[in-house]
Amino acid sequence: MKYIVTFLTSLFCIILSGQKKPNILPFSLENNSIYIHCKVNETDSIKFLFDTGADGSVINSNSKKKIPLQIDGKSENKGSNGVNIVDYSSHNTIQFGDIQRKEIQFTLIPYESAHFDGVFGTDLMKGKIIEINYHKNEIRLYDENDQTIDFTGYEKMKLHMIDNYPAVESSMIINNKEYSGFFGLDSGADDALTVASPFAKNNALVNNMKTIGKATARGSDGSVYEMPVVLCPAVKFAQKYLYNLPITLSGSTEGIDSTEKMAGFFGNQFLKRFNTVIDFKNGFIYFKLNKNLYSEFN
Repeated sequence: MKYIVTFLTSLFCIILSGQKKPNILPFSLENNSIYIHCKVNETDSIKFLFDTGADGSVINSNSKKKIPLQIDGKSENKGSNGVNIVDYSSHNTIQFGDIQRKEIQFTLIPYESAHFDGVFGTDLMKGKIIEINYHKNEIRLYDENDQTIDFTGYEKMKLHMIDNYPAVESSMIINNKEYSGFFGLDSGADDALTVASPFAKNNALVNNMKTIGKATARGSDGSVYEMPVVLCPAVKFAQKYLYNLPITLSGSTEGIDSTEKMAGFFGNQFLKRFNTVIDFKNGFIYFKLNKNLYSEFN
């Protein structure tokens, strides 16, 4: 019996020692947005916006002088408020942490006064389980079959990919009425929540909440537009309730904000209040409240 126990213990140690550690990317949180640094082709320290709301990755065309790129052609870019035609570059290499990806296509978009060099989209996140930890300001990238992730305290939710956009079921509670739907998860947006124009119009939301201001937004398509800011009494998200959120109501007739498939989009001013684990392969996402819960909404 003694030998059997010793064997099992040794086997357990072998399994644990063979478990690959996650890649860890430190990030900075600036104006509610997550930024990481990557190496593109042979140029290091390229600053990327970490954006779960982008299904493709981008190089800011204002930064292309420091990154060697070969322009291959043009493609359609669907922004929040419209569509435009932009250049793209194929056959690129990007390295983040110990991970290197080749044959990457970057869309080139002019971000005007933006202080970042590119956008890190979900095309680069897929193939890994992604943990966003705001206590340590780290993004951890695990193998898809990793069994060591600690989900203690997390709320598990179904991850829906709607037109390749990650979304969850959630709801707004206004005057004791619940308005439910699919809400996109957009870590690249610095607001709390933007309600899609069809959902806002169909539910007459501008008449049901107090208007507290106006917001000016710039989409990746280059359009600049104003939206009313209203005070939402409560949002139910991951079995938690958050109260008195300033949210924007889109009036877009083009672009992502005009979709009828989703009710709206949570930006990172909201999402930063939850540590998050994204499992694209199995279609689940996990949320746990963190130290940012009581930070003010702007």
